[in-house]
Amino acid sequence: MIKIRKAKLGDEIGISKMVKAGLNKNTWAYTGTNKYTKKKLENLRRSLSEKNSTSKNFVAVDSQTNMIVGSASYLFNISGRIRHRVDMGWGVHPDYAGQGIGTKLLNFALNDAKKRGFKRAEAEIAIKNVSSWKMALKCGFKIEGTKKKALLIDDGKYIDTYIVGKLL
Repeated sequence: MIKIRKAKLGDEIGISKMVKAGLNKNTWAYTGTNKYTKKKLENLRRSLSEKNSTSKNFVAVDSQTNMIVGSASYLFNISGRIRHRVDMGWGVHPDYAGQGIGTKLLNFALNDAKKRGFKRAEAEIAIKNVSSWKMALKCGFKIEGTKKKALLIDDGKYIDTYIVGKLL
């Protein structure tokens, strides 16, 4: 059974292992990262420990193994003209892909953002990452535009991304 919950301090290790598994199996080739560094781990740890963090993180945990098998998060500004919107990100361990975990995680994060008063959610997704943008559409996002050569992947090629958005 998979349980979705808010991430807590200590989850950064499991999230790191999940991301590394996706990168190692090359199923995360179209994400904005090509390695999970100590600095990224420290930044996540700091974010999870701060009471007034400008990000919210959620995890999917396999209750039998206690392994983190998915994560979703959103970033936001506390002031300014874009303080009403969140920037979403998500991922699922490659061994757990295709089971609806990402959809449940994304909906959980979207509901949290709406409860906190945010009015809009958006994300940028590689066009080649078909499963990710199809999941976003299933969760109510609309494709609002395309960015040409927006992502440089490991083989040195540039790929296009979709900008997706949803009103909360």
